[in-house]
Amino acid sequence: MNWLARLRQRRWLVVLASPVVLLGLLFGLLVVIDRLAPVDLTTRPGSQVVTTADDQLLRAFADAQGVWRYPITLAEVSPYYLEALMGYEDRFFYRHPGVNPFALIRAAGQAVWYGEVVSGGSTLTMQVARLRYAEPRTLTGKLKEMIRALQLDWHYSKAEILTYYLNHAPFGGTLEGVQAASLSYLGYPARDLTRAQAALLAVLPQAPSRYRPDRHPERAEAARNKLMQRLADQGVWSAEMVADAREERVIAVPIQRYQTAPLLARRLVDAAAADATPERTHRTALNLDWQRQVEALVPAYVQAIDRQVSAAVMIMDNRTGLVRTYVGSADFNDPERAAHVDMITAIRSPGSTLKPFIYGQALDLGLVHSASLLLDVPLRFGDYRPVNFTGGFSGPVSLASALQQSLNLPAVQVLEQIGPARFYLALQQAGGELQLPANTRPSLAVALGGVGTSLESLVRLYSALGRDGQTIKPRLTPDEPRIQSPLMSAGAAWIIRRTLLDADNALPGLAVKTGTSYGNRDSWALAVSQHHTMGVWVGQPDGSALPSHFGRQTAVPLLVQIAAMGGDNPALPAQPNSVTRETICWPSGRPETGALCDEPREAWVLDGTFPATWMQSRDASLSFNRPITPLNLNPESGLQVPLGCDLPATRTQIALWPAPVQGWLKADWRSRERLPGIDPRCPPQLVPAARQPLALKGASDGTRLLVDPGQAIALELWAEGGQPPFHWYLNGEQLTTQEPELDLALEPLHRYQIVLVDQSGQSDRIQIQVRVRVR
Repeated sequence: MNWLARLRQRRWLVVLASPVVLLGLLFGLLVVIDRLAPVDLTTRPGSQVVTTADDQLLRAFADAQGVWRYPITLAEVSPYYLEALMGYEDRFFYRHPGVNPFALIRAAGQAVWYGEVVSGGSTLTMQVARLRYAEPRTLTGKLKEMIRALQLDWHYSKAEILTYYLNHAPFGGTLEGVQAASLSYLGYPARDLTRAQAALLAVLPQAPSRYRPDRHPERAEAARNKLMQRLADQGVWSAEMVADAREERVIAVPIQRYQTAPLLARRLVDAAAADATPERTHRTALNLDWQRQVEALVPAYVQAIDRQVSAAVMIMDNRTGLVRTYVGSADFNDPERAAHVDMITAIRSPGSTLKPFIYGQALDLGLVHSASLLLDVPLRFGDYRPVNFTGGFSGPVSLASALQQSLNLPAVQVLEQIGPARFYLALQQAGGELQLPANTRPSLAVALGGVGTSLESLVRLYSALGRDGQTIKPRLTPDEPRIQSPLMSAGAAWIIRRTLLDADNALPGLAVKTGTSYGNRDSWALAVSQHHTMGVWVGQPDGSALPSHFGRQTAVPLLVQIAAMGGDNPALPAQPNSVTRETICWPSGRPETGALCDEPREAWVLDGTFPATWMQSRDASLSFNRPITPLNLNPESGLQVPLGCDLPATRTQIALWPAPVQGWLKADWRSRERLPGIDPRCPPQLVPAARQPLALKGASDGTRLLVDPGQAIALELWAEGGQPPFHWYLNGEQLTTQEPELDLALEPLHRYQIVLVDQSGQSDRIQIQVRVRVR
């Protein structure tokens, strides 16, 4: 039997082998195509989004093509949406290899029978292939789409294919992906969709322009209801579920564009770009309710001040350093306020806001306690002559009062003892990020704002008052590391915070410090509560002055309203063991009794240290006396016996106040009244050259002068005693003359304060009133 006959006898084998061969050939062809044209599901870069820690959207940034696409995973999508999507697009998604031949045959048969396309045969995998590799809507394009679908199903899991669809499906306009559609059309993340909303978004990609709910709500609702009925017919949802869902109306609303914390969002996105990080989602720790309340409050608040005024607010959790509120400008959409400028990071003069840290460092150095006697009088530190914000002087003040009233002279006096370079370095090491003018070194002007810093930097420094002296760097995201730095001891931090708490603040229990930069350009308010550090800046971004506006008047009311929103507990932490409550006496600053104690004071003392009132300036040529001065007195006459005199003498001590504050003291506390003269029986050559006490003559303290309307009054004043040259001050402003005589022409004003200081630091002052005579 020849071979042909044998083949005829076995033709059944040929019939059986032909499909196997055909499938083998097809498989081999698919392998070749897969090698020559491989597939991948690389997700195209989507929009960068900034969210809260629980993924509530704050702000989004479109991609380079202007498309809004928010990254999402399967776990972040409502199961209702997945059920609706499968019931509408591909019921057998998890059973076919990327192409469903039965669906293709059904679709082809329906098209032939009805003469038009009734249902599509595309699977979800084929739609993903079309999204990833766009082809023309031709028979050849459809064939390529099917091959790509088979490749995708071969190389990727069903979850990966479905995730790609969720992120790239078209939803109308420049929206891609279910998360972008859900947030923009409905205002909800995709995980919170209702059944009705899920069905709406499931049908939308099939005809995005026709079913857009913001333009055609009736069409969208009809398509949604049709799908829900199909799901009921399929048994996916019950009839009751569908009936309830149909009650939910589709309402035309504008597409939402999220703009919460816009400047923080921009900052995070810019930082990611600078670091070349691939992250597209940036999670913050913002308290969304607090953030939105502050964002709503600030524009209305600054509107009442001036059209160009802006404001910035930062609130940080002291325990973690996480930033809970970040408002970088008054109204991000208002160009008149330069609202695109982030004033949380802008470098400005801090005004008086650094004073708490001057006193805190002085406490740790053992220079002061809370009731130390400081000098709020005209003082000269080399060529530097600071004045107070109000222009006047208070005379002797405690550290606590000086801080609470934000007096300038005492702060400069203390900083001089610390050393400005040492103080500056301590703040820098604690994360203060201070900036000096070009080619300058730290000077005493740092105490009054002669340095640049930011609101964010100040919030970090003030956090030390709520964290036992340790600063913590504000953390914009939960992923940032905790960075802590020592600034002062826990005891010093407690004393400073307690001092600020005792001030007459608008919100009792909140430790508040204000500041105003030179020329009223910046108004500051910083506060510390039990759990938060809060900072407020108000001003004009271009640095223009705001006359008559300052920290307490302009920034504190805003701070008070913001603090009340948080409902924080303002309680002071437990008193450290290093801090004790003691009674000290002025003028010495130490515990004294009897005649050595003119004025007892309650003081917070650190580590049991009772520093004496210092009376000597480093740079000023002021020879201050010691607060407790030893004297040799003759027991018979009660007069001084100089060294070398043979008269009997008894060693005694006398309390003397600093010479610069003599003009502010009660008469019997002044040195001229308290110091005994030299006993005349001692040889004249042993008597030191007597220095006559300084007195301001020509008018008495409290004098009231009357002048006719439009007239001025001439006043002649002169110095009696003292050591030249003399320094004259009128309402806190130093006059140019250094002569012992002074001629003034005074206009009607409620009150004038005139201060005279000599070279040795002695001072005297008067206050007079000049009023218009009423006829």
